[in-house]
Formats: sequence, structure tokens, C-alpha cells
Amino acid sequence: MDWPILYRQVLHVKDPKNPVGVAIMWTERQVVANLLKDENYCAIGNLYSSAGISAMIRNVYANPHVRKIVLWGADLSRSGQALMALMANGVDENFFIIGDEKGGQIEKEIGKDAIDLFRTSVEVINLRGKSPDLLRKTVSDLGAVPPAPFTEPKKFPTSRPKPFTYPSEQIGVRIHGKTAAQAWLKILMNIMRYGRNKTTRYTQENELKEFLNVMAVVYDEDPDKPYLPHFFPFSEKDLLSYYPQVLSAKQIPGIAYTYGQRLRDHDGVDQIQNIIDLIKTRPFSKKMVAFTAKIKEDWSVVNKGDTPCLTQILCSIEDGRLFMTTHFRSQDMVHGWPRNVFSLRKLQKLICDESGVAMGAFVMITHSAHIYSDDYELVEKILKENYDKELGYTSRQMFEDDPRGNVVVSVEQTDKNSVGRPTKYATKPPDTEWEIVVKLYAPNGGLLLKEWREKTAMELYIEMVNIGEYLVLPSHLIYIGTELQRAEFYIKLGKPEKYNQDPAANKEL
Repeated sequence: MDWPILYRQVLHVKDPKNPVGVAIMWTERQVVANLLKDENYCAIGNLYSSAGISAMIRNVYANPHVRKIVLWGADLSRSGQALMALMANGVDENFFIIGDEKGGQIEKEIGKDAIDLFRTSVEVINLRGKSPDLLRKTVSDLGAVPPAPFTEPKKFPTSRPKPFTYPSEQIGVRIHGKTAAQAWLKILMNIMRYGRNKTTRYTQENELKEFLNVMAVVYDEDPDKPYLPHFFPFSEKDLLSYYPQVLSAKQIPGIAYTYGQRLRDHDGVDQIQNIIDLIKTRPFSKKMVAFTAKIKEDWSVVNKGDTPCLTQILCSIEDGRLFMTTHFRSQDMVHGWPRNVFSLRKLQKLICDESGVAMGAFVMITHSAHIYSDDYELVEKILKENYDKELGYTSRQMFEDDPRGNVVVSVEQTDKNSVGRPTKYATKPPDTEWEIVVKLYAPNGGLLLKEWREKTAMELYIEMVNIGEYLVLPSHLIYIGTELQRAEFYIKLGKPEKYNQDPAANKEL
């Protein structure tokens, strides 16, 4: 039997004609495979999110011998709750799971009739929170008398989007936002547009889009009152259940390790407490770093399991504020990135509170920043409905504050350079000319930092060609260029006094 048709590289298959499948959510597959080494079953697979339910249905229809699904393990994203809601209530007219508090959706190509047949023909046995012994006994009992397949094997069409990839630098991009939500939307837009297609084991089509070395800066997210707009694929309740995995060394059954264990009990060392103690004694230190890797343990079996995605955390104090930088080797930017930002921002707040230092900005650097193909449709919907609105972009206003300064453009009168020697009895006043003046000020009405003066926009462009060393936002640079052209226009028009930097006051250009 050529099965499974989806997630072939990650499902742990034992006997395709056995009626029992085991959905284990966030618990490690190998841990469960070891528990069930003496039992027979069809397959063991993770159900990380409600999006995986559609793949489960497709795989079951391709192998209708599967009549029982045992739900067990750590339900960290409440994907198990979504599956139980589907089996109990079905879907609405838009294929959203009725009763799923997170709004999971089944792929429409499967069809309501097929979904209902799945619900009536396949039984889900909910063993979340139950013991391993009960899991073993249940799998053994259910597989003792295999029932007949509930239908003929069937495959469903798919209409998953295939995003076009724009040319780009491929590596290294800086993205920022006042909130995690703003930065997240910009990240999704950049990866969907510029990410390179790459093979992966973790999607139906074995594909993802990846951008290398994404540096995201979040300036003002309040960790005590996180801004959680409706378009995040999780709720505040999900975050509250996730925080302990990062903030504490608490062991979660079935999970090999958590970030909190590696940070707060790394071979008996609480690295976070050490950082706090170091701040109190040497706040200028550059040693404030915490690591998650256990080299021998993480690399003992190269092709099984994973090394931690979070590799290190660094803290530095400047201007009386603590700045935190985190490094990830790999990150699911749809479901993982926001949870990681909120939890690590919470950790930053914990360090600041216990050391008595104010909070600075938060930075997350991700080497492999990727979006799985299973989420393409979701991401396109989120961006279409929320990008411009959340970032405050309109046809009239698409400007952000540049953290490096503000530019003032004006037109000023200047003496015309005389040609030749002046005559002894000359009484005619010198002719005058006009020049464009560009002044760069520090943010918030600060000091004058730099000044440029030339007669044309092109001359200023040549002088300011390295302006990227002074300013960072493309929107700001484009705006300055348009203002230089407008200033030159009014000079050539013979009406230099009419130039005003505010374009709303100038209807002619």
C-alpha cells in the first residue's frame, strides 16, 4: 500500500491495515513509539494545530482501514480540543469547526459529505491527560478485531496557493514594529513575497518558503498586557499555558525538554538567575548570555529529534535599559514566532523586575525564518484583511517615524556667484539665486545633525548618496526624494516662495 499520501516522512507507520491511528499532538513521536513498541497500530503522528486535521482526514480516506484515532499527549496548542469539537459538532457553511474556540477550518475541497462520513465512521478516543498504561491497553484492545474499511480509498483535490517568489538579497532583512503584531505582519509579507521555496518534511506538499537571517525588532510590546488582535492564530489562554515552558524549569510529561529547562536548569545551572545576579554587580558586563544546546545529547542521533530552535539569549544594558537579543536556528513564523516573542518578552520583563532595570527593545534573529505551505492560504487571508489596517497605511498616509531622525526640506535665497572682477564704480546689487536646503535633526525635535545645500535635486542626491548611513526607512528616503523634486519644481517655476514641505498645501505638484 502506497500510504500515507501526506506527511510521509514524519508519520511513524507500523501496519497500514491496522484500524488504530494515534494522534499525539506535541508529544515526541519516538517517545510514543517506544511506549507502544509491543503493540500493533497503523501510524503515530503529531497534530500540532487544527490545520493538521484536514491532512488527517485526507490520509484516512486514502486508507479507510483506519477506524479508530486515539488522542493522547500534550495538547499545547489545543489542536486536540479542535478535533473533539469537529467530531461532536461538524463544520459550518464556511467549513469552520463548530465549537472550536480557536476557529479552526477544514479544507473546503474535502466537502461536507465526506467530513460527515468521517465523523460517523471514525471514532476518536480522547485520552488526553491519561496514563501511558491506559494508552497501551487502549491501542491493544482497539486493534484486536479490525473492522472493515468504511469506504473505498479516495483522494481529494487541493487548491493551495503557490506564491510567486520575487528576487531579493535572500539573506539578512531588518523588520521592526511597535508591537509584536506589527512586526509579525511585516515578516509574513516579506517571506511570502521574497522567501525561497525549499523542501521540508513537515507539510502536506513537503514545501515551505524561507528567508535567511531575519532580524525583528519589537519596541513597545507590554508583556503584562500583550496586544493580541483577533488575527493571531492563538489566544491569551494559549499564551498563559505556554509561558511556563519558557519561564520555568517545569517538566512536561512526554516532552523531552522545554526552553525553560535549558535556561533555568542547564546541568544544574540557572542561567537566568546568573544574568540577574550579574546585572546587580556588573551592569556593564558583556557576559549576560544563556545557551540552550546540550551538544552530546542533541546530536546523539542526528536524524531523529531536533536540537532546540532557540539557541541563545543575550542581554545588554545601555542608557539604563536592558535590551534582549534572542537567536533561533529555525522558526515557524506563523505559529511559533509570535508565541516565542511574547514569552521571551515576558522573560525580559522578569529579568528587569528582579534586577531593577528598565526595559529596552526586544530583538529576535531567526536564521531559517519560514512559512510552511500548509499555512499559505491562512497567511494570505491574514495579510489581505489586516496588513494595511494594522499598520495604519492609507492612500494618504504611509509614513513611519525614522528612529535616526527627521528631515526638513526648504528653499532659501543665496547670493549669486559673480563672474570676473568687480568694477570700481559698480552700484548694482548682486543677483540672487535659490537653493534647496536639507537639514537632518535628531528625533523628537532634537539637535541639528547634518545639513546639505545644492541648487538641484540631482546634485543633492549625489551628495546624499550615502544617506543610508544616516536614515534607515525606505519610506522616509522615498519621501525625501519627492520633496527634493517638488522644491526644484517651484524654483524652476519662478515661484520658490510657494514651496512648502507639506504636500497637502501644494496642489500644483
